Amino acid sequence: MKNHSAGAFLALALFVAGILPASAADPAGLTCVGVYSETSAGSVSWRTGSAAWTAVKVGDVLPASAEIRINVDRDWVEFVQNGKPGAVYEIPGPPSGEKILKAADILKLKPRAVAFPKGAAGKPDAAYKDKLTVVEYLGRQIYLTADGDSRDIKYGDVLDAKGKVKIIAINNTLTLMNAEGAVVKVIGPLTFTIADVLGNKNLYKFLNVQK
Repeated sequence: MKNHSAGAFLALALFVAGILPASAADPAGLTCVGVYSETSAGSVSWRTGSAAWTAVKVGDVLPASAEIRINVDRDWVEFVQNGKPGAVYEIPGPPSGEKILKAADILKLKPRAVAFPKGAAGKPDAAYKDKLTVVEYLGRQIYLTADGDSRDIKYGDVLDAKGKVKIIAINNTLTLMNAEGAVVKVIGPLTFTIADVLGNKNLYKFLNVQK
């Protein structure tokens, strides 16, 4: 990820209206919901035809004709089919060389099924009480459970209130949804508990922002 000055803001936004990847004009296309790249140059990239390769960004909507390239084995990218946020395709980097896949070929792979809260303002989804669900991420994020286990955070992960999150690098981001369907974006580097977010704790460190 790109390195910026040490004075960058570490931020937690307030909960806002929840959104999931929206359906696009091309239902056979893909929407990027998560990227982990170890290089600032962007080793996860895409193009159509003979166009130049462009770094994949979270939220990018790619047509079915797009090619996706990954050339670092520790990198990965996650996509959902436009309009189908409950099925995610994770594409890891190759052991060596580079991997190039067409969007249409990715949709032939078996997706991982994920689910999200069905609650609304004032009517939380009871199945997601004291939990937050990952709806987007950029860069590496680590979830630490109350039992001491740890794992890399992926799209659709459900994080319990007793757990803790570590966002590794500057300007890496994590977007989380609560039981009422509202979302919050957290910007790193930062370590925080899920309970802090559920309690709407202000995590700004260099800026006094009114709640």
